[in-house]
Amino acid sequence: MSTTRHDLDVLTAGERASEFVKLLAPYILVIPGLAFVLGVLGYAVVGGVGLSLNETDMFLNQTFVGLKNYVSIFEDPRFQSSLWKTIVFVVSSIALGIVMSMVFALTLYHVGFGRRFFRGLSLVPYFVSGIAAAVMFRFIFTTSGGFVNYILESFGLPAPSWLGDPILAFIVAVLANCWFMVPFATLILLGGLQTIDRDIYEAAKLDGATGLKTFFRITLPLIKPMMGVSLIWVSYISFSTFDIILALTAGGPLRATELISVYMYEIAFLQLDFGQGSVLMVVLLTFNTVLSLVYLKFFVLNDRRYKTAT
Repeated sequence: MSTTRHDLDVLTAGERASEFVKLLAPYILVIPGLAFVLGVLGYAVVGGVGLSLNETDMFLNQTFVGLKNYVSIFEDPRFQSSLWKTIVFVVSSIALGIVMSMVFALTLYHVGFGRRFFRGLSLVPYFVSGIAAAVMFRFIFTTSGGFVNYILESFGLPAPSWLGDPILAFIVAVLANCWFMVPFATLILLGGLQTIDRDIYEAAKLDGATGLKTFFRITLPLIKPMMGVSLIWVSYISFSTFDIILALTAGGPLRATELISVYMYEIAFLQLDFGQGSVLMVVLLTFNTVLSLVYLKFFVLNDRRYKTAT
């Protein structure tokens, strides 16, 4: 039972102090971990922003140039192309990823026999590294001897060069990214589904609600905060995808899969231009931050249960 201000007024000094400590205890316990995360993240962000305002050579000697690096990057046609591809890649991954996550979460929620086994099995892709996932997709979609082309040839269908065609390579990259990130989003949504009281579904069934109406009128509104957290995860992974793209296509063919993260790697670590590379880091950080705030606003802070609790 929560303690109200009126309850605190009628307590003795000792009891009031004890209740006050109970109210503060969760925040006190969170502070060390939060301080560590903010310290590491803050150092990296501040350092990256500082590098973006300087010309830095391979010996890390810095010369302040202001916004020169930003102007050079934004005027670069290669950056503009990678930005457009990144946006398409992220939108495609979010749309496909969140649908897959919801389907898998609903399936695992309703599965009966072997429930724990299948829920554990669904997390396997999350524990596989991005490099390993990319290698697996290379074997699956390789032109000669690939599993997908083997199936297509078995039905007499043409076997395309999946990783040699710009559009097909982009599609494969999206699929690989979704395969990698969907398990954790599924776990978040499944946790949300398990918090819904089954009596609500029984009442809706008695009222004659169909499956689709129950899903859109009951399930989705009640897992709205979890949906927001899943979208934050999916968006972050999609914007930050690097290892999968590097091992799968290396940005090719014809730079069709060269996302900002891959372009940033080439500028910062191959061309050793840490200033312009940091500009791309700031761009990715800005996209991730803005999207996360939007998701928090519409899926968490606007949730009626959150407003009631606060």
